[in-house]
Amino acid sequence: MSESLVEVTFALDDPSLDQYERQEFAKKLLKQLREQGDAETVERSDDLNIEIGSKGGLDKLVGVLTAEVKFGNLVKFFGFVGEKFAEKPIKVHVKVGDREVTIEGTGEKAIAQAKEVAAELQALLSGDVANG
Repeated sequence: MSESLVEVTFALDDPSLDQYERQEFAKKLLKQLREQGDAETVERSDDLNIEIGSKGGLDKLVGVLTAEVKFGNLVKFFGFVGEKFAEKPIKVHVKVGDREVTIEGTGEKAIAQAKEVAAELQALLSGDVANG
């Protein structure tokens, strides 16, 4: 069985920053995450709430990134992301299989919670596979 991927969506959640500042932070982090190589993919997140009458194609959410990470690389990935967010407010959405959890908090604390949640979701998914 191949190692499952964990989908992690995250953004700087600081209301004192404008869209440009959030986008610049995400742009810099996107480049660093791609160079670091722990994620299978890292992209700017699509806005799935397109308004009626808007032009074709998906818009991107400002300052939001989505990564797909092998479970075995999660600790290193979250460690890197935690360092970059440090004490900054962050919103992290973790999805494993059809189960998902959103965590809001401050940098390293929120990342530590996200690591725990990913491990719990992975264990549940493994249990579901074993039992189902």
